[in-house]
Amino acid sequence: MKQSEKESKQLNCFKTIDELPIQIWFSVQKTGEVSMLLKNIEEYCEEDAPELWSIWETMFNQYMERFGLSDEFMEDLKNKIELANMKADFIISGDKYFKTMIRVQEEIINANTNIESKPFELELLLAKMSKYYGFKLSSRDLTVAEYYSYLENIKDGRKDS
Repeated sequence: MKQSEKESKQLNCFKTIDELPIQIWFSVQKTGEVSMLLKNIEEYCEEDAPELWSIWETMFNQYMERFGLSDEFMEDLKNKIELANMKADFIISGDKYFKTMIRVQEEIINANTNIESKPFELELLLAKMSKYYGFKLSSRDLTVAEYYSYLENIKDGRKDS
């Protein structure tokens, strides 16, 4: 009896990036607490975790399909691939030139990491975006899809899409 009750139970949670508030998106990314996807957190029980993780994965895939990887992420990935190639060249050849180039590349990666490690201020960014668009953007009301669409428009230099 309990098994059929569990199967029929529908979680009251956010299921798409078109409805998930951006504040929760960043909170789940930071903490890994998928229980935040529930619209009423008091309803959470540990048995719901696998389903919530599945929903989170689906939402992350929606994000990737719609918005892809950021330019910063792609640049960081390119630098790390370059570093790996230099390390392979050094191992194969033993040429000390590569050892020097490896240190330079590691410094580039470390410098970029330190720049990006400044704490992300969602509310500060939303205040700037609100000023740009001329209306208030709230982290509790703005969905993931809206947030990244607005950001893309700003990067492209246009207000209307």
